[in-house]
Amino acid sequence: MKQKQIDRRTLLSGGLSLAAAASLRNSARAEDRPKPIVPSLEPGTARLAPLELKLQRPEGGSRALSAWRGTPFVLHVWATWCAPCKHELPQLDAFMKALGDDSPIVPVAMASHGPDAVAAFLKAQNLTHIDPWSADAHEFQSWLGDKPLSFPSTYLIDAEGRLRAVIEGETDWGAPESVAQFRKVIAALKK
Repeated sequence: MKQKQIDRRTLLSGGLSLAAAASLRNSARAEDRPKPIVPSLEPGTARLAPLELKLQRPEGGSRALSAWRGTPFVLHVWATWCAPCKHELPQLDAFMKALGDDSPIVPVAMASHGPDAVAAFLKAQNLTHIDPWSADAHEFQSWLGDKPLSFPSTYLIDAEGRLRAVIEGETDWGAPESVAQFRKVIAALKK
């Protein structure tokens, strides 16, 4: 009789453990899915001081991120070694093509061995609409403060250079309504 009671308890606790594990697994899967542009990038209140960051290009070219001040833009941070980044970049490339030459997206590779390595990576992947910008991850991390830098991440920056929204992880750049949603988000910040 005691043996049956132990078996029932073991069975019950095992079943509860499996249910908890399944719940955590499903939760993790939802977190790993690419996030939609809206509502993820809807502008919130400005956070952090304006971002100062020096961007590097191959052949020694550079540009300060402050060159984009005066207009809202999106800073997309990625790395050449990052698997989710590699998965997301073809969608971002197509998205930037759809936006055209006046795309307010600034993709920047960090922790990727410099702008020449970034340019070689983009060329090998046939990503022709993403500029080979590179920046120092430590400099960017100092702006973020205690918040850890994760790849990929998408930051909505207002016209004054302040952070307004963040998407950590993959963004669903390929959704049919993404371009229209993105244009609405940028237009709302211009008002």
